[in-house]
Amino acid sequence: MPFFGFGQKFVWDVGGQAGVANYFGDLASQTGTNSFNVIRPNTRYNIGGFVRKRLNYRFGLRFEANYLLVTGADSLNKESPRANRNLHFRNNIIEASGRLEYYPLIINDVGGKMRYKVDFHLMGFVGIGVAYHNPQAQQNGSWVDLRPLKTENVSYSPVEPVIPIGLGGFFTFKTKYQRFRRHRIGIEVNYRKMFTDYLDDVSSVYPDPANLPSDQARELSFRGDEVPGVGETAYPSQGRIRGNPDRMDAYGTIMISYSYVLRTNTNGRFRPKYNYQYGKSPASIRKMRF
Repeated sequence: MPFFGFGQKFVWDVGGQAGVANYFGDLASQTGTNSFNVIRPNTRYNIGGFVRKRLNYRFGLRFEANYLLVTGADSLNKESPRANRNLHFRNNIIEASGRLEYYPLIINDVGGKMRYKVDFHLMGFVGIGVAYHNPQAQQNGSWVDLRPLKTENVSYSPVEPVIPIGLGGFFTFKTKYQRFRRHRIGIEVNYRKMFTDYLDDVSSVYPDPANLPSDQARELSFRGDEVPGVGETAYPSQGRIRGNPDRMDAYGTIMISYSYVLRTNTNGRFRPKYNYQYGKSPASIRKMRF
C-alpha cells in the first residue's frame, strides 16, 4: 500500500498567498502599441489562503479563497479612439476554487548533497471555481455600483463560474533543528477564464437611452461628453458599438505563497515506497544524515 503510514503524515499543507492582479477585457485592450503600457497601471492586488492535499507522487488537490481588485480605464489608451469613450471601472472580486495540480518535474534533493533539506516541484494546474464580482465606476467622487443601473439595458449575475489555469513551482525545506521539511514557499501565474463579458460592465452596444432605468444610468453608460475637446455631447445612437461581445472578460494573478506542512496521521502500519519529506525509500532514509 503506497500511501499510508510514514509518508501519509505529511500530505496536507495550509498557507496564505499575496500578489498582483490584472484584468483582460474591453477597458484594457490597446491596439497598435505596447499593451504592457496598459497592463502596468492597471495592476492591483490579490490576497488569499489555501489548503492542499497530496494525492500521490505526481498529483495534488488544492482549495483556495482569494480577494482581489481589478481595474480598467479608457483614459490609459492615449493613442486609441477608446479614450473618447471615457469609461472606467473597478471590481472587487471574491473567489473560491478548487484545482488539480500536476508535478511534471520533482527535484527531491536540491543541490544534490544527500541531505534532502530542500526539494522543488514544478507545477501545472487546472480547476473550477466561482467568483462574486461587483463592477463600479466613480461619479462625483463616489464609487457607484454599475450592475443595478443596467448601463447596456442588460441584466447579468454577480456570481460567475471561473476556470483557473496556470503554472508555478514551490520549494519545501526544513530548518536547522527540524527533521522533516515543513516549510513551503511557492510562486505561480494563474489565469482565470470567465464566461461573462460584464466584469467591466462593458460588452456590446449602446442601448436606447429612453429604455435605461434612470438619469444616472444614462450618465454612466456614456461618458464621452466628459472628455475635453471631443465635441460629442449627445448620447450615441442605439446599436453603436460600446464593447466587443465576441470575447469574454478574464483576469489573472501572479502570487507568492507560504504554507506549512501538517503532521497528521502518526499511527500508520504501512510505509510507502516513496516518502514525500525525504524523497527516498525507507531503506535509503535509514542511511541519511540529519
